[in-house]
Amino acid sequence: MRHLLLSRLLRRASSPSQPHHNLQLIRALSSSSPLPASDTDLRKYAGYALLVLGCGAATYYSFPFPPDALHKKAVPFKYAPLPDDLHTVSNWSGTHEVHTRVLLQPDSIPALEDALATAHRERRRLRPLGSGLSPNGLGLSRAGMVNLALMDKVLDVDVKKKTVTVQAGIRVAELVDALSKHGLTLQNFASIREQQVGGIIQVGAHGTGARLPPIDEQVISMKLVTPAKGTIELSREKNPDLFYLARCGLGGLGVVAEVTLQCVERHQLVEHTFVSNADEIKKNHQNWLSENKHIKYLWIPYTDTVVVVQCNPPSRWKTPKLASKYVKDEALQHVRDLYRESLKKYRCEHLA
Repeated sequence: MRHLLLSRLLRRASSPSQPHHNLQLIRALSSSSPLPASDTDLRKYAGYALLVLGCGAATYYSFPFPPDALHKKAVPFKYAPLPDDLHTVSNWSGTHEVHTRVLLQPDSIPALEDALATAHRERRRLRPLGSGLSPNGLGLSRAGMVNLALMDKVLDVDVKKKTVTVQAGIRVAELVDALSKHGLTLQNFASIREQQVGGIIQVGAHGTGARLPPIDEQVISMKLVTPAKGTIELSREKNPDLFYLARCGLGGLGVVAEVTLQCVERHQLVEHTFVSNADEIKKNHQNWLSENKHIKYLWIPYTDTVVVVQCNPPSRWKTPKLASKYVKDEALQHVRDLYRESLKKYRCEHLA
């Protein structure tokens, strides 16, 4: 701006009229000192900050929130209360949480078929949700969820074939207790038994032991409810390709409604728990995998301490042979000394 003004004044100064006045004005402008650099930068960054704040506020208050998340749109200095029809669902460890207006709990296959067909017509997604034990919030969805907790019955137990047919909403603990009455149990399951059977199969949960397959390998047949094709029966004989895909389908191919599982005879295990460290585990890992039916490591964060848990049938359990450092009389000597010292102290205090 200053350069433009100087150029105009120079043109006027070259004209014969008022030469002295124009020259004095040019000298005044040329001699005026520019603004300090710090003030200029300060004004520039202040303008940027105001621009960013203005854009952020305009975006926040004009952004079209979905209908099931309107409660998150804050009033200045005040948050709107949650609507009465909004469900808050979190996973088992409390690391993930969603709010949704659609949380369905059908109690039969026809009710589940109707729920999926309605969602399909309305072009709305439904996510199968089990007990929510996945630490990554796999089953949570703001769009809508369907939970089979009301479909938790044992439908059939074949003791001769060692199979059981259950509704997918039954929890592992309830299933194991029901099987124990028939002398059966599951081949493999986790130490936490709160999972729904449908969920623990769909996520490919593992259990422990190098020679034991994941739990989805125990599935013989299943009923899968889909949005467009209704209920489909799957097994190694019926729709085998889809069976192997849907057995561990993460809920993406449909909702598992019923499952037939292969069981094993009920048996006892002896648990051996001890504390180790990372170096010892690296050295013994391969041997421990081959020697133990079940083995798991529990690392304590921010330490070098690892708790090792080994489980084996009683016939394979070898009682550790530890030589006693003291004979029986020596082992009790410190107890006697402590008793005498306590008795002496009590008498002194009583006499005082």
